[in-house]
Amino acid sequence: MARQLINTKLLGELTYDTEKGLSIDTTVVLDNQEIAIDFGIFENITLPEDYQSIEKLIDQIPELYQKAKTELLQQYTKGNATIDYYFEFHLEELEDDVLAKFKTENVENLAKDSLIKGLVLSDVWFACGYTEELDLTFDFRLIPEYSDELLVVRFDKNGEIIDISHES
Repeated sequence: MARQLINTKLLGELTYDTEKGLSIDTTVVLDNQEIAIDFGIFENITLPEDYQSIEKLIDQIPELYQKAKTELLQQYTKGNATIDYYFEFHLEELEDDVLAKFKTENVENLAKDSLIKGLVLSDVWFACGYTEELDLTFDFRLIPEYSDELLVVRFDKNGEIIDISHES
């Protein structure tokens, strides 16, 4: 069982087990609020340069969060079909919950930027993707207590957005 220490400013010292991975519940400050997230690093990451990227990206989570929200809003404004579908689902299937969350009486009053701002970061995790390259994934939820639908933003090891998808 190989272990690797990952030292970060944001989450402190983490002990990563290459066979079991790492999974913790933690909090981070985003938009001046303490946000509870599930944080993980999948097993079988063994390259020293990947550990360096993980350390760097963990400390950039607040900036990457803002980058993700900005890109989601830009894509939503441009009519990205994935993002449109994600919000259509919530506005149709969970209309009362959405209205309660945003304290409004009808969905027509909800601006796209309000919906993006209302997304909650619930999971942050690292894995080696399909190409065996390290990636970082942010899972966003609009109404975490009622919906398991995710709006997912993936970053490469350099912090560049490589994918936006809808998952459940």
